[in-house]
Amino acid sequence: MVRQYATNYVRAAWMRVLACLRDEGITVSGSFSSGVSKVALKERFKAFNSCFDELIRTQSAWVVPDPQLREELRLSIAEKLIPAYRSFSSRYQGYLDSGRHPGKYVKYSAEDLENCLLDLFEGTSSPTVAKRRSFSVG
Repeated sequence: MVRQYATNYVRAAWMRVLACLRDEGITVSGSFSSGVSKVALKERFKAFNSCFDELIRTQSAWVVPDPQLREELRLSIAEKLIPAYRSFSSRYQGYLDSGRHPGKYVKYSAEDLENCLLDLFEGTSSPTVAKRRSFSVG
């Protein structure tokens, strides 16, 4: 029962972030060019960063006193987010690496995301990416 609530929570709260990692709207095909739209890709990474930062900021302040439930929630998020982000960034990051200021758009590595998730539900006001524990997520 608790697992179902965790799944529903992830679906409801994290859907905007996960939607940023979809392929739709990234590729273009026209008479003059076809391939990946760098403008759309930059916007998608910026949207991801903004949505992710907002959720981390908000949900790091939330408190889940039960350690097992807190860990299950984090793991449930990580199981959806980390593989989706790894897949998206491995497909598209190369298109931005050759441009100016790629770090402006690709703000996080998958490991950074994992570290941010470790701050969730602790009641902290300033999340950090400095922690170096991790989940075992594929």
